[in-house]
Amino acid sequence: MMTRRRESEYVGKALLEAALMPPDDAEEKDMVVKEEDQKSLSVGIVGAPNAGKSSLTNFMVGTKIAAVSRKTNTTTHEILGVMTKGNTQICFFDTPGLMIGHHGYPYRTDVKVRVESAWSSINLYDLLIVIFDVSRHLTNPDTRVTKLINNLGAKVHPKQKRVLCMNKVDLVEDKKDLLKVSKEFENLPGFDRYFMISGLKGSGVKDLVQYLVDQAVKKPWDEEPIAMTEEIMKSISLEVVREKMLNHIHQEIPYVIDHRLMDWKELRDGSLRVEQHFITPKQSQRQILVGKNGSKIGRIGIEANEELRLIFKRDVHLILRVKVARKKSA
Repeated sequence: MMTRRRESEYVGKALLEAALMPPDDAEEKDMVVKEEDQKSLSVGIVGAPNAGKSSLTNFMVGTKIAAVSRKTNTTTHEILGVMTKGNTQICFFDTPGLMIGHHGYPYRTDVKVRVESAWSSINLYDLLIVIFDVSRHLTNPDTRVTKLINNLGAKVHPKQKRVLCMNKVDLVEDKKDLLKVSKEFENLPGFDRYFMISGLKGSGVKDLVQYLVDQAVKKPWDEEPIAMTEEIMKSISLEVVREKMLNHIHQEIPYVIDHRLMDWKELRDGSLRVEQHFITPKQSQRQILVGKNGSKIGRIGIEANEELRLIFKRDVHLILRVKVARKKSA
């Protein structure tokens, strides 16, 4: 029988050994994985621009988050981030410019050809995450998002697993409401798993990450960890501002607004000056976006500026202007 003193020494030694062990990520950092041992998974993320795609990927990937736009004449892929755990690499891809019609499918009249390519690329990924803002769904449901979920979950895809992520659970006060939402979508055979998560706070994300790691297959890695280049930062700045705009204005209006990056300068003190313009077809739409005495566009700017400052780890001077499109001469 172990004496109390020996037991104390044994526990103390075990705690000391545990404290001296390198953390999990430190081991992984120095780990060289042979190509024959590598496993990988490509993950497409589908959802409305305000569903929280970037915050979820940022939490999973960490500071290496990227929104790389590889533009060609035919297609655009945006890498949101690359996560490496042990011998497994997971690449997260966004579906940029995805605009949903009232039927839950893409707009056919959208002037951006990249929307069509975004939809056609959905089937190319090993796994598809369909993500939506559950708090918004409870208070102000968007029928297009509901139909998108039903369309993608209607039947099992022969070559692709799909999961449904109910995001922003931290914003739902009565957690019993979450059960109502899960019951609403429970009879969709196309979804292999359902996850209730908070991409911002991280709750439920660990289970999602483990599920993704378990789905990886033996395949050489596709990507090297991505550095935060200026082009990546520009893409992120547009994405963040657009997401904040969608949180503040009527759901139909964003799809007719042209959103442009007009100026990008790194100042002497290391801060960034970023100017973006919103171009609306009508004066009435401009008034809605600007708000009374500029209150709405001001709020969008403050929220976006704060998030960009946290992502870029430097001061950001964000300038947002709203203009009405010039009428084309006959």
